[in-house]
Amino acid sequence: MRLAILLALMLSFSAQAQVERRDYKIIASGLSVAFPSGYACEPIASPFASPTRHDGSMRRDDRNKGLHGGIDLSLEIGTPLLAIADGEVIALGKGGALEGIYRWLRHTPEDTGTRYFIFSKYQHLSTLPTLKVGERVKAVKVIGLSGATGTAGKHYGPTGYPHLHLSTFYGPSDEYEIKGMFGSMVHGKDARLDDSLILYLDGLDDLSAIRSLTDERKTIRPAVVGDDGRIHPEGRKTVWPVSCKESTKR
Repeated sequence: MRLAILLALMLSFSAQAQVERRDYKIIASGLSVAFPSGYACEPIASPFASPTRHDGSMRRDDRNKGLHGGIDLSLEIGTPLLAIADGEVIALGKGGALEGIYRWLRHTPEDTGTRYFIFSKYQHLSTLPTLKVGERVKAVKVIGLSGATGTAGKHYGPTGYPHLHLSTFYGPSDEYEIKGMFGSMVHGKDARLDDSLILYLDGLDDLSAIRSLTDERKTIRPAVVGDDGRIHPEGRKTVWPVSCKESTKR
């Protein structure tokens, strides 16, 4: 009898996961990143829509057709993670496998200088952040510390892979729902998952035009936070999610 009940519960959870699971149509943007001269920044270890992980191994093909739904930065555990723009904390918690501790921010068009509401998700944090849901943060604010939660075991081995996985969703509205077994799935109304590098494009008007940009415009030059804690170049609304070391005298 107990075995039957346990089996029924397992099937129920499995069915729930299938219903709540969400796969996305992912297409490589063709964007690349170049950092300001004089700054050494952590490069992208696995770009958006990549079929491979940081070490060149293939991704699982049972999610997003095996394509990466964000960008990965290889980071030491405890590296401060920065708000990529002004925004509001809308969700945080402990997720499951391949997710770990997470935090979501919602950014308005005024926050980013784009025409979109942007929902950004930081994954694999080392500890639960102290900021609370509903709090507003400024760009450059430390919103958590990098870690390897959700990565231990399976492909990554017993110690996991310390990194930041950053996902961004672009939509026409500030409306959203929170779903999932761990409350970790924020569904922005009519929002589309796309490359986080799009956030740093000047004069972004239409997501559908990203793939047809000239080669010159496909090189993104984000503002960064230097050793002095300031944004370089000044006046930008969006910044790289981790600070950069000054490599030469400017």
